[in-house]
Amino acid sequence: MKLRKKKEHFIDDQHAVLGLPLRLTVSLVIGTIVLITILSSLLNPYVFPQRMIVSVTPMITILSGSEPENVTFTVFVNDREGQVISGASVIIKGLGGAGSGVSNETGKATIQLQVQIQDGFFEGYLDISVKAGRYNPFEQQDMIKIVKLSD
Repeated sequence: MKLRKKKEHFIDDQHAVLGLPLRLTVSLVIGTIVLITILSSLLNPYVFPQRMIVSVTPMITILSGSEPENVTFTVFVNDREGQVISGASVIIKGLGGAGSGVSNETGKATIQLQVQIQDGFFEGYLDISVKAGRYNPFEQQDMIKIVKLSD
C-alpha cells in the first residue's frame, strides 16, 4: 500500500514532471558543448604541434683574423616526414652579430651576419631559433661553431 502512494505522489507532483525535460535538455546542451570542445582540440593541429628538423650549412666556419667578418649560412627547415616548411622565421645570433630570414618554398633560408671573436679567444658559437605556424619552435644554443685562425 505504501508503494502505491509513492507512485501516485510522483505522478501528481507537477514540478517533478515539468522539471525532467528541462534537466534533460540542459544536460544534452552541456554534453554537446563539451563533446565539441574535446573533438576540436583533438583535431586542431595547433593544439598538438609537430616537430621541425633544422639543418645548417656550414656547421663550422673559420675566420681569418680578429676583425669582424660577414658570414653566410644556409638553413633548411623540414617537418618529420621530410616535407619542406616554407615561411619559417629563422634567427641566428651570437658573437656580436645577428641575422634573420624566412624559409622559401623549398624550405631554405639564407642568413648573413657579421661576427667577431674577441681577442684572446679562438672559438665561439652561434645560437639558432626557428619558428613556424603549427610547429614547435626550434631553439638550439651553440649550434654553429666559429673558429679563428691564430693571429
